[in-house]
Amino acid sequence: MNPQSPVIETPVLVVGAGPAGMVASLQLARLGIRHMLVERNHETTKWPKMNLTNCRTMELFRRIGIADSFREIGNVLAWNKFSFMCVETKYSCDSIFHSGLSEGGQTITKWEMPSPDEWRATIKEENDGTQPREPYQRCSQAIFEKWFRPLVEAEPSIDCRWGVKFESLEEDDDCVTSRLTETATSKEFTVKSKYVIGCDGAGSRVRRNIAITLLGGPLDGAAYLVHFKSKDLDRLRKSGQCWHIFFVDGGTLIAQDEKETWTVHKPIGLDVDISKLDPYQTIYDVLGAATKVPYPVKVDEILVVSSWRPNICIAEKYTSAKSRVFLSGDSAHQNIPTGGYGYNTAVGDSVDITWKIAAILKGYGGQGLLDSYEIERRPVAVQNLEYSGYHMETHQIAVKWVKASGHGVVLSDSPEGKELRRRIRDHFQKRDGENKFFGLELGYRYNGSPVVVPDLEVQEPRWTLEDYHPSTWPGARPPHVYLVDNETSIFDLFGQDFTLVDFSADRRFIKEFEPAASKGGIPVKMVHLPDEPHVKKIWERQAILVRPDQMVTWRANVAGEVPDDVEFVLRIATGQQLFTSVLEAQKARAKQTAFVAERGFTGTVGNENQDTIAMTSVWQQNV
Repeated sequence: MNPQSPVIETPVLVVGAGPAGMVASLQLARLGIRHMLVERNHETTKWPKMNLTNCRTMELFRRIGIADSFREIGNVLAWNKFSFMCVETKYSCDSIFHSGLSEGGQTITKWEMPSPDEWRATIKEENDGTQPREPYQRCSQAIFEKWFRPLVEAEPSIDCRWGVKFESLEEDDDCVTSRLTETATSKEFTVKSKYVIGCDGAGSRVRRNIAITLLGGPLDGAAYLVHFKSKDLDRLRKSGQCWHIFFVDGGTLIAQDEKETWTVHKPIGLDVDISKLDPYQTIYDVLGAATKVPYPVKVDEILVVSSWRPNICIAEKYTSAKSRVFLSGDSAHQNIPTGGYGYNTAVGDSVDITWKIAAILKGYGGQGLLDSYEIERRPVAVQNLEYSGYHMETHQIAVKWVKASGHGVVLSDSPEGKELRRRIRDHFQKRDGENKFFGLELGYRYNGSPVVVPDLEVQEPRWTLEDYHPSTWPGARPPHVYLVDNETSIFDLFGQDFTLVDFSADRRFIKEFEPAASKGGIPVKMVHLPDEPHVKKIWERQAILVRPDQMVTWRANVAGEVPDDVEFVLRIATGQQLFTSVLEAQKARAKQTAFVAERGFTGTVGNENQDTIAMTSVWQQNV
C-alpha cells in the first residue's frame, strides 16, 4: 500500500456496480449501513447480458421496495421520460422454435409462457401457496443498470464512486485495507473497511486477491452477438409476438423491449475472426436460419457486437480466510444464459450476505452468519449451473439432429422431414423447463445451515424441479398467500429484519419471543394472525420465524408448543450460536457443493485456466 495515499474508512466496501453490486449496495442502505460502492467504468453496461428477472428475484425486489418502480419502466411514460424501457407487462414470454423466417421455413413448436399481467391474475385466483408473490419481468441488463444507478446514487448512506478501479487488498483480523485508483486521474487512495463484497464480475480482482480459484470451464464453440435497433416489426414478428425465436440451426433472436431493440446470437467456431463478420449480414443469416436464404430486415442502428464463450464455473470458496471478504454474482459463479440463473442467483447472493453483514454491524449478529454464507449459497449456484447446462443441452440436441439430417430435410414435406419436425417438437415439449423450473427458482432450501433450526419431527417435504411445493420447512422460502381480505400478502407483513408470525389465539409465541428479542437487541417484527385459517393451513405451524431474506429459520413443533428455550432459537437464527458446527454443515452438503458431478451436465465440463479461454467477451475477461 502507498503510505502517501489518502485513507478513507467505511464499514463496507462493495466492489463492482453491476446487478450484484448495486443490489448489495441498495440492500445495505435500506438496512441502515453506511458504505462505499465503487465501479471501474464511468457508465453502466451496454451489453444485453440478462433479460429475465425471475419471480424469486422480483419478490426480493419487492422486499427492498423497488419491484413496482422496476415494472413502471415498461410503460410508455417511462419511454418518454428516460428514452429506454423494459418490456411492458402485457407481453407474453413465449418462445418459438423455427426453421427460418425466409420462404420455406416454418414454426415447429412453441413454449407458451404467460405475460406478467396474466400470471398476476393466476396468482390472485389460485392463492394456494404454490405461486410467487410477484411474476417475472423481462428486462435487458443494459436497461436494468441504467434504471438502477440513480437509485443507489440517491441514497445518502452510499458513497458512490464511478470510474474507480480496485487494485488490491490486504486482510487482517480487524479490517480489510483496499487500494483503489481513479481511472481518469490515476490518483490512488486507500479504503479501510470491516468487510468487502466482491461483485466485480467474471474476471474478479477481489477473488484473485484472496487466492480463490474457479472450477469449471467453457463449452465447445462460441457465439457472435449483434445487438441492434429495428422498427421493422412486420418482418421480425412474422411468426407472431414472442420473447425468443430459437432457430433449429442454432441461431437465436431475442426481443429486448417489444418495440425496437433486438439481439441475435450466431454460433461460430473458435477460429473465426469476428472483425471480418458483417453484423448486418449476420442478422439476415440468423433470421434465414435453416433455409440458408438471408432474411433482410430494416436495421436502424447496430448498438454493440461481440463474440462470447459459454462458460460454466464456480469459485472453490465464497469467503476469504478471515471471513472479511465475500464473493457475489459472477465473481463467484458464471452461468450460461439458458434458464436465466446467473443474474438471479447473484441477486440472492447479495441479499444473503448483506443482511448478515448488517446484523453484525448492528451488534446482534454473530460470526456464524458469515460462516453460513457459503454453506447456504454455493449449493444453490451449483444446482443452477447444472440446470443451465441441461437447458443448453436441450437446444444442442435438436441442432445436432438438424445438422445430421442433411441440408433442407427439416424444411421438406418428405416423410423424413415430417418425422424430424415431429421429433424436434416432442423433444422441446418434453424438455420445456428453461424458464418453467419454478421448484428450482422458489424451492431451494438451506438444509444443513448452521443458522437454521431444523424440524426433526417430520420428513423433509417433497421437492421437484417443475413446481414449488409450499412449505415452511426451516431453511426454505415460506409460501406466499393472500389474507382473508384477498389484497394483503403475508409477504408484505414481513419486517426489514426478522419477523415472527404467530397464528395462536392467545399470542403465546409473541409473549415469549418479544421480551427475548428485546433482551438480545434483536429486531423482530411481531405479526399476530389469529383469524387467518387459510394462511395458517398453508403455513403448517402455529408460529414461524422468518429471516430478513424471506427464508424460514425456525418453526414451532406440530403440537404448537412454545419452545423451552426461546433465546436458543434466537441465538441460532442470528449466528451467535451454531446448531451444527461449520465443519459438520459443510460435510452435510458435500454432495451439493461438489462442482464436477459424476453424472449430469457439469460432469462434461473440465477445469480450464480462465485466463486462457479464447473468444470471450469484454464482460468475461480479467481486467
